[in-house]
This record gives sequence, structure tokens and C-alpha cells, in this order.
Amino acid sequence: MGLMMALEIESGATLEEVAQTLTDLGACVKDIPHIHGGLLPGSKCGYGLILHRYPMRVLAKGMKVNWTVGLTMTFHFRASNKMSRMAEIYPFIELFAEQHPHRFVLSFEYERVYAVRDEKGLDLRWPFSA
Repeated sequence: MGLMMALEIESGATLEEVAQTLTDLGACVKDIPHIHGGLLPGSKCGYGLILHRYPMRVLAKGMKVNWTVGLTMTFHFRASNKMSRMAEIYPFIELFAEQHPHRFVLSFEYERVYAVRDEKGLDLRWPFSA
């Protein structure tokens, strides 16, 4: 069974910024303005990117924020590998937060929030369950 994590990034974030973070983690990202997905570096965790034409509200359950989503990045993996894939997703989240000022929410299938980047900084919600 496949699972999905959703990273909802505020309006103003660009594919180039995501590509920069992926590249700095060792990914080979080509055709930057048109990237749609790939694999995290050294991983079997796939990702997809959607640049929204119109800003959207944050879909993660329970999140009430005063900003809109301009870019959604999804991470896809098998249920049996959830813990190891989360360990591969978090370095991307941490580096993206360090490199770029955008607010974001990382959730498990929009149901449970695992990380929030807001005005106060990055809040990684540990521990997560297998």
C-alpha cells in the first residue's frame, strides 16, 4: 500500500527554490522550470510537485493559518518503509527551512501534521508513529 506526505508551501515559493534544496542534498535536477517529480537523493522515496495557478487554503487537518499555498510537494512511499522514508524527508524539510523564508506544513495525507514552519521557526513534531 502506498502512503503520501504533503508539504504545503506558502505562495511565493518557486520550483527553483525547491530544486536548489534538492540539488544541495545531492539530487540531479534537470529542466528546473518544469520539474514535476523524481526521487529523493539516495532514496526510493518519490516526490511530486504542483505549482498552483491560484493560491489555495492549507488542507492539513486542524491547521488555521493566515497564508495561502502556492506550491505543494508530495512524497510517496510504501507503508512498510514509513519510518525510513520519514528519515529521508526530514533533511529536505530542514534544509528548505534553512535556505528559504517560506512558511509550510508537512502532513501525513493531510490528516496529521508532522512539521510546521511559521514565524517562530521550524517545529518538527516528533516522535512520529510507525
